[in-house]
Amino acid sequence: MVREGDRQLTEWSDAVTLTVRSDKPRATLTADRTVIPLGGSITLTCSVDGSDDWKFDWFRNGRQYSVGRIRGNTEPYRVISVSEGGVYSCRGGRERGGGGGDPVFQTETSNEVPIQKTVSKPTVTLQPTWPVIYRGETVTLRCEIQDDGGTQWTYEWRPTNRNSPTSSEYRINRVSEYDNGEYRCKAKRGRQLTDWSDAFRLTVRSDKPRATVTAHRTTIPAGGSVTLSCSVEGSGDWKFDWFRNGQQYPVDQIRVISVSEGGEYSCRGQRGNPVFQTEKSREVSIQKTGNRPTPSLTAKNYNIPAGGSVALSCSVRGSAGWRFDWFRQESVHHSAQSIRNNESSGTISVSNEGVYSCRGGRGDPVFYTETSSEVTIQKTVPITPTVIQQPNWSQIYRGEKVTLRCEIQGGTQWTYEWRTTNRNSPSSSEYRITADSSGDYGCRGRRDRFTLTEWRVIRLNVSSPKPQPVLSVSPSWLNPGASVTLSCEVKHQDAGWRFFWYKAVSKLISSSYSLELLPGSTNGTEQNSFIIQGQNHTAGFVCRAGRGEPEFYTYYSEPKFVWSADSHPAASLSVSPDRVQHVIDQPVTLKCSGNDTKWRVRRFTDTTSPSHVQCSNWGTMHGSSCTINRLWYHSGVYWCESESGEFSNAVNITVQGRMLLLFPVLKTFLFHYTCKYCKHNPLLSSVSNIVCFSGTFKKMNKENKGIKIFCLLNPRSSAFIPSSWLSLFLTVSSPVSPSSPLLLIIGPISGIILIIFLLLL
Repeated sequence: MVREGDRQLTEWSDAVTLTVRSDKPRATLTADRTVIPLGGSITLTCSVDGSDDWKFDWFRNGRQYSVGRIRGNTEPYRVISVSEGGVYSCRGGRERGGGGGDPVFQTETSNEVPIQKTVSKPTVTLQPTWPVIYRGETVTLRCEIQDDGGTQWTYEWRPTNRNSPTSSEYRINRVSEYDNGEYRCKAKRGRQLTDWSDAFRLTVRSDKPRATVTAHRTTIPAGGSVTLSCSVEGSGDWKFDWFRNGQQYPVDQIRVISVSEGGEYSCRGQRGNPVFQTEKSREVSIQKTGNRPTPSLTAKNYNIPAGGSVALSCSVRGSAGWRFDWFRQESVHHSAQSIRNNESSGTISVSNEGVYSCRGGRGDPVFYTETSSEVTIQKTVPITPTVIQQPNWSQIYRGEKVTLRCEIQGGTQWTYEWRTTNRNSPSSSEYRITADSSGDYGCRGRRDRFTLTEWRVIRLNVSSPKPQPVLSVSPSWLNPGASVTLSCEVKHQDAGWRFFWYKAVSKLISSSYSLELLPGSTNGTEQNSFIIQGQNHTAGFVCRAGRGEPEFYTYYSEPKFVWSADSHPAASLSVSPDRVQHVIDQPVTLKCSGNDTKWRVRRFTDTTSPSHVQCSNWGTMHGSSCTINRLWYHSGVYWCESESGEFSNAVNITVQGRMLLLFPVLKTFLFHYTCKYCKHNPLLSSVSNIVCFSGTFKKMNKENKGIKIFCLLNPRSSAFIPSSWLSLFLTVSSPVSPSSPLLLIIGPISGIILIIFLLLL
């Protein structure tokens, strides 16, 4: 401190650097988790990077969230615990000065964090609540949430191997053993969601149940009755049909009945919608005690054909002299009425439907037998239904879905009967089946208990296995940038197929290809051809076809390839020796190069199957090179495939047994064959294994700028044939001096390749 008289001054303080950032900070919100467990809470933390002394405001669903409602908060409200779902954010604030009411400086509002709340745990129930489910029945799984308030939920199911719905009910039509498994559900509503329910195990029995009939006794006392009971073991909710002597017995569909007539009794259970029926029970024989005999009533046919009749016979065993009374019941709403009396013959012919019975009598006064067992006679009306197959494809494959529809002209209400092989048939006009094997399917209509239409039978032809299409490509060899046409052929081409097109992608870990749908092929094409524009490189393609709902797919076709001779930096193939024609005994090396380090060499030939096998099947692979030591049956097209899926240029290699024609495999050339005489050419006498080369050189002229070389391959052979003579025409790009005949072949300006014909001795 410095004093001057009465004045006092201090020294200057040390400097303090004030740094002001131009950007406005943004608060950051983090959550320890984003789903609130049932009855719990989660922790939210708000912070501002690089600074402190902040207090924080909280927001939920865009509105300020009162900290008084927040449980477990800490000053200055940086960390809070919440138990409500919603979208949360926060904002920091602090006074601009040292206090004293200066205005508050606020950050930007933080990022929003959606929080979901678990509200309850649903329960999966089965409807109907049968303890045992059989193959072919229809069941519904229901996801039930307590106290849901009637608000719409979106549901998620986790069944075994099945696409699940988004509703609370999960209906499975005609269950099978493939539907066995555990089923769970959960639901979501806004920012609320439930836990997964406990697993509900659905067990489907593959066997068809058989009803069981029991009788408390098997002999009806005089003037009495016996009680019959029908049951299905291990399950309930059944209604029961009763049968006597093979005909339906007109009683209610109840489990226990009383009968006072002798006969062979059986029963059958049914339940559900659509109706599922058990097998018929075994028959129980009930005998009636009395002094009077019971006649036997038989029918040669229980169904009266249209415009015809059937014969009924009534007889009393072991005695004679009887005359017969006949009775007919027109419908279930009427009692039996007498139609003929005191008939001397025990046989009558009837042309009307109904329930028939008979009684014998003899003597004076007349002694009557018991009334016979009843026989139900049905009548066929002259109406033949029409069976329509949808889709109406001439050939169906195993596994496809087919609907058969039975149509009957006229306004009468009909129920329907289907006659199939080893199947539970519906009683409706439509019969939806999964094709399994070829067979006849028949339908007829039933108007009441006694009236039927004719049968109409349709033949369903089912093929197995499913078809494999045949793919072809055109052209096989590319002109760079040209279009490529794919054609996919399936048997019965016009039968509703849509076609899907794929690119084959190399997989070095296996001999097969992975497949990628081509653009424009996601939903398939109606046409069985597909054009690819601008194809530049070798590529493989595959197709398959699909049809129906749900869609049924054929097998994939075998891959087909379009080849390009042009190499490219990503993948290229070179051949050593560098020529197209090779002899059997000389090794050939195929080398792959490009952007990858792992390669395989493949080929296509007309003699091997499968044709696109890889080097390990016919050669030796060392790194990126494939060596073929002996060229038996190896003529074909060769190419490289890389680990990343690139295809190289393709090379066409020809194997010759007696002759070798040399020219580089990647150059353009023109040649043709003729038969000419050959003389020895001293210019090439130093080359080994040459019998002769070039008998005549023609001067190049302005018109053709070319030369012809004629050669006899083996003039010493006794088996001389015209095909042993050869001539080759070479095109050159500029005139060559006639005084230099060798330059006509290998002149440096023209760059013409050397052609040599060798004879293998």
